[in-house]
Amino acid sequence: MQPIWIDKIEVARRQITEAVTLFFESRDFVVIHTVIASAHQVLVDVGKEQGVVSLVKNPKGVTREEFRKHVRTVNEPYNFFKHADKDPEGKINIAPIERFTSDFMLDAILMLQNIAGEIPLEAKVFWSWFVSTYPDEFSDSPKDGALKHLMSLGLNEWDFPTIRQFLTFGEIMQEANK
Repeated sequence: MQPIWIDKIEVARRQITEAVTLFFESRDFVVIHTVIASAHQVLVDVGKEQGVVSLVKNPKGVTREEFRKHVRTVNEPYNFFKHADKDPEGKINIAPIERFTSDFMLDAILMLQNIAGEIPLEAKVFWSWFVSTYPDEFSDSPKDGALKHLMSLGLNEWDFPTIRQFLTFGEIMQEANK
């Protein structure tokens, strides 16, 4: 068998694509979070070399101790989902994981855009859905430009099966153009 080599950016791109697909298929958020948190960590590590930082993991204006506590809190679900050596009987509340995972997905998408200069269709669709679903979080952003355009698409009004069909169509078109 011939080796197939991929770099870290391709790993993150594939993980983001799959996480978005699972998200719009309304699949298990434990799985989605595990996949996107892996992509997110790869991009945090790669981004250090290029000066690209995570907005989720790098709050502004906090002390060193507050920063450490924040990162532990942010990483808690991901670490819980992938380790059992210290707490084999442990439990975690996953009620807030859907929204938390959405934030991780957008942050990973933004880091990938800043590192690679381009993102897959699935990431573009998720970004558009996110900004039109949570417009208040972008109230301090310019009222023109890319965010306004993304919000105007109104993907928050589409149901997930419709968005998934749209992504399937996009996949077909990408294959046809190869």
